Amino acid sequence: MIQNWKSIVKTPEKAFVIISVIFGILFLLITPPFQAADEYQHFYRSFQVSQGGFISEKKIVDCHGRLVYTPAAICVGGMLPKSVLITAQQASTVDLRFQPENKQKIQDILSLLNLPLKRQDKIFVRFPNAALYSPVPYLPQALGMAFGQLLGVSPIIIFYLGRAVNLLVWVGLIYLAIKVTPIYKWLVFLLALTPMSLFQAASLSADALTNGASFLLAAIFFQIAFEPAQRIRYIKILSIALLSILIGLSKTAYFPLNLLYLIIPVKKLGSLAKYFLGFAGINLLTLIAILAWSSLIKDLYIPLRPATDNVVLSEQVNYILNQPVQFILTQTNTLSTYGLTYLEQLIGKLGWLDTSLPGFHIISYIILLITVALFSHRSDIKISLFQKTILLIIILLTGLLITTAMYLAWTPVGANLIEGVQGRYFIPLTPLFLLLLYNQKIKINLKIPISTLTGYALFSCTLTAAILLKRYYL
Repeated sequence: MIQNWKSIVKTPEKAFVIISVIFGILFLLITPPFQAADEYQHFYRSFQVSQGGFISEKKIVDCHGRLVYTPAAICVGGMLPKSVLITAQQASTVDLRFQPENKQKIQDILSLLNLPLKRQDKIFVRFPNAALYSPVPYLPQALGMAFGQLLGVSPIIIFYLGRAVNLLVWVGLIYLAIKVTPIYKWLVFLLALTPMSLFQAASLSADALTNGASFLLAAIFFQIAFEPAQRIRYIKILSIALLSILIGLSKTAYFPLNLLYLIIPVKKLGSLAKYFLGFAGINLLTLIAILAWSSLIKDLYIPLRPATDNVVLSEQVNYILNQPVQFILTQTNTLSTYGLTYLEQLIGKLGWLDTSLPGFHIISYIILLITVALFSHRSDIKISLFQKTILLIIILLTGLLITTAMYLAWTPVGANLIEGVQGRYFIPLTPLFLLLLYNQKIKINLKIPISTLTGYALFSCTLTAAILLKRYYL
């Protein structure tokens, strides 16, 4: 038995599957319904997609679904079974968000097990944030929910089925990413198993598909660019194009990941013409998909904050265009002020950013990631300064898009700090950032035992599960 375990953990992708499935299911069950950030909205949007509602609706309604005619009552969302809303409202009799003294009552969840779905008894439910997303990042959740509806189970069971399929799809994508990448396999293993990464994957969040697809896209680019004598097959270009479109339709801010194409040596495409034809084709197809979806939902946008908060889209755009230097200073000021907070959240500040991990856990995880990045390399793979420059440009561009999106959606015009940015938004960039540390100049022959890496992952996941259990039940 022990020998079999040792043979399994020598393969990072297999070790990842075992650990992520076991602890992903634990996280899925321990975390109460709707206690991942914005999970209410992800639940509504996923359910809408499961019923074939790929585009949300914009209506003038009050909170009970009756039609009214006041501008303040303009809502974006969709018609969902009333039982879905009841489930969200009654999953906990006390509000758990930001109140660690409140605990989940198991009886609240059990009481919903026999709640009939009643698909035809519908009410208009608002979810303005998630309504703007394409159905793509909600397909795994919707698949699980559709299966639950076929079985005729209650909405709370449908909720958990959505979480389960979301987790399994993410596990599959990360498994492929670890298997495909020619470098940093154990680093990808560790990055995928950070508490925040696994927590999001075990929820209804759109982050699961986005993060998994981003890791796989980067892995394919790394394989083509760095694997010695790697010839590009058309299936690889097709895979890149499909993943690029999928990511673009999940979260547009990650579009710069397509620039990873530029780390591929021209000779691997045969000619400069073929090289730029492939680059142009992938980016053009992704842009067409993004613009097509933007055109479909252009009338759905409503401000997420009232105009009285001085958050007016047109004025914010004008500010950026007229004060570009000041806006860049705002970006740098935000990073210097909240940089350490983002780093903590990236590793793991769970729930609605109200469940912290011990400081030693965060610090030790960061140290281990940096150590593995510095001392893991292949003698036959070198990464040039040009390739690292491309990686840095992608990181900066994507970071700029993320913070700009949050400025437009949440931040008052002319503010010195950008509101709404969270560390988890940078998870897709972590393989690129740590690849900047890849080197063959450090001659110290430091080999971290595989048992240490798997052991630390088990320790981290176990500690995180215990913290979640304490936070929500004890």
